[in-house]
Parts: sequence; structure tokens; C-alpha cells
Amino acid sequence: METFVLPAGTKIYDYMEVPRYLYYLIDGIVETKLFNRTMRIETGTLGEWALFNLPSQEQVVSVSEVTLFAIKPDEIYNFEHTGKALKNIIPSVAARLLLIDSELTESQEIPTYVGPDRMRFFNKVHPGAYKITDSIFQDMLQVKSLYAAGYYKEAYDVIVKLMPQTINEELRKEIMIWHTLLSMILEPEKADVHFRRLSPKDYSEHLSYLYLTSFYKGGEKQEILEIYMKAGLHLPSETIVTLEGEVATEAFLVLKGYLKAVKLFEDREVLMSIVGPGEFVGEGAIMNSKTRMATLYSISPTDIIPLSTESIEKAALTNPGFILKICESQLRRIMQVKQLLEIKSQGNQIQRTIMAINYFKPIFGKAKVSVRDIAYLVDVNVERVIEEVKRMGYKIGIDGSIGV
Repeated sequence: METFVLPAGTKIYDYMEVPRYLYYLIDGIVETKLFNRTMRIETGTLGEWALFNLPSQEQVVSVSEVTLFAIKPDEIYNFEHTGKALKNIIPSVAARLLLIDSELTESQEIPTYVGPDRMRFFNKVHPGAYKITDSIFQDMLQVKSLYAAGYYKEAYDVIVKLMPQTINEELRKEIMIWHTLLSMILEPEKADVHFRRLSPKDYSEHLSYLYLTSFYKGGEKQEILEIYMKAGLHLPSETIVTLEGEVATEAFLVLKGYLKAVKLFEDREVLMSIVGPGEFVGEGAIMNSKTRMATLYSISPTDIIPLSTESIEKAALTNPGFILKICESQLRRIMQVKQLLEIKSQGNQIQRTIMAINYFKPIFGKAKVSVRDIAYLVDVNVERVIEEVKRMGYKIGIDGSIGV
């Protein structure tokens, strides 16, 4: 660890440069430029790209004389100010992610807030959609809380009450898995009979079934599955996770499946980004703005773990590796948003369309990305997108979704 005192006007690191250090700003003011947006910073961390050997997507210059702690990536776990630095990493990167997100939002030329009818706008396009605050999900969290505390009979009673409800098939399967798990615990002598009632063909895609199989057959425990079974949620497609304009209380880790971040405007839904397995989302809102800036919903069956501000702050002290995973996810989202902005800045409509199709190509067939999504994103008509999608050899479903 070193301490640097730099004069005003010093370029600390530049675009596409891998910084040598993680910097902790002790005194002074620096300015970051992300794409076309700038922001002044008076506290927190910089240079987080160094921790993952990633090329910087920003230019950082000192506005005044600054004093910085410079931490080498291999020192992050063993220098005296690690705890303070780790506690500041997520809100520091989140502020810059919000900055570049705001540029993408404003480039769409739609309102930043759609008013009290935002839910009605969503339901016009997705009738009957679930919302993460619906009672079915809260009941499932209650089951998991009781299970984690060892109250198996009480958890079983809640599951039994849920079984007669008319619900989505994905949720019905999740309830059946939990009914089986709790039945095996309460009637261990019949564990084999209970387990064999569930066909792997129908249930193997559920993380809870993987846990159930491990529980029954034994094997090495997976920490992330243990956490998921205590606090995670399985979501059907088109379940709202966050709604723009609402107060933010949680961030989310995506374990499986895909979430789509959009801005809503009447019957129009403008794609902002896709969040996939291993990525975190929503931490910017709970750490900085406190208000949801986008609507986030599942576009495939999805498994997530909600994270409170308190749990993230606790992890900074007890599990620094987890904090670094969140940070890496944030940085990669900055890279993705910058790539989308570069696509949108292309002057040629055909070129924009082809670049956007290639950008989303890895998830075609895994989650729903439609021709309309791409058309709104790059400001071309739907017919242009359909033409290019077909020319590139992809299929288009009745609902406009693109497949392989």
C-alpha cells in the first residue's frame, strides 16, 4: 500500500487502461468521465478495474490536489484499511453505474417516471403477471425462514395451505418440491417413497430439486444452494422484481435465468439491459438513489436471492470475496451499458440493428428478447429488425421473440 499526493489536472487512469491500483480517496476532488457523462467524486474508491484485470471504461482526473491510498490488487485482503475500502467499493461503483445508466435512459427520449399508472402499463403488455411482493412469494419466504430455524412442521403447514391455490405451473412445481422435502424430514421412514414421487424430467431445472437430491442422496454441500433454500425465490417468467418509482429496499443476486430492465411508457417498453446468472442488480438504488430507476422482471424462470443493505455491509466485514463478486458484476454492467451506448451512437440504421442483434445473440433461445425490444433500443422500425434477424438466420416466434 502506498500514499500518493497528486496535483490538480493529473490523469489518474484513462479509458481502456488497466489501473495498477485500487485507489481510496482520502482528500481532494476527482472527476470521472463515462462515455459522455462526467461526475465529481469527493469520497470512496476508484480504479476497481485493477482488482479484476479489466480495461477501464472511464477517464479519471484530479480536479484539485488529491491524496490517495493506492492498494495493489494482491493486497486487498491484507492491508489495514481493507474493511473501509471494501465497505466503499459497492456504493462507489454503483454511483458511476447510475451515471452511465442515466445516459442510456435519456438517450431513449422517454419520461424518467411514468406516474401512478406504471403497473397498469406493465399489465397491458403482460396480463396477469406476478409481482415479487405478492403473497405467494411472501408465503414461500416464510416457509424458508421456518425451515432454516428448524420449525419443519410449521413450514409444512404453510406449504399444505398453498397447494390448493390456483397458481402458475412453475410455482406449483416449487411448492411440490418443498412439500416433498418437508415430508421426508417429518416422515424419514417414508423418505424414499416421497422422493420418488417427483420425476427428474419435470423438476430437474429447479435449484430446489438439486438441493432435494443432495439432501436425499448425500454429497458435498453447496454454500450458494444452502443460502438459496433459506432466503431465495423461484420466479416464473414475467414476474416483476422491481417497479420504477418505488422505494428501493433490496438488491438481488441472479443464480439462474434472466431478468430484463426496462423503462415503461404507456404500451411501450424500452429495453435497458439484461441481467443473467451470477450478476447482481439493484445495489445502486439501495446504496445511492433509494428509488428504483427501472422496472425489472423475469424473462425466463429465474432464481434470485434478495440482499438488504445490512447484509451487504455485513459481508464487507465477514465475506470480502462476496463483496468483490458484486463489484465485478457492477463493472461488467458498466461495460455492457457502454457497449449499448456505442451501438446506439452508430449513424447507420442497418449497422445499429446488426450490432444489437449480435449483442443479444448469446441469450436467444434462453430468454425472451423480441424484435420490438431491439427496435426500440436502437430507434429503428420493427420491420427493419425482422428483416435483419431473418437474414442472419434466426427464427421469430408468434410473440416476436427471437430464437435459434
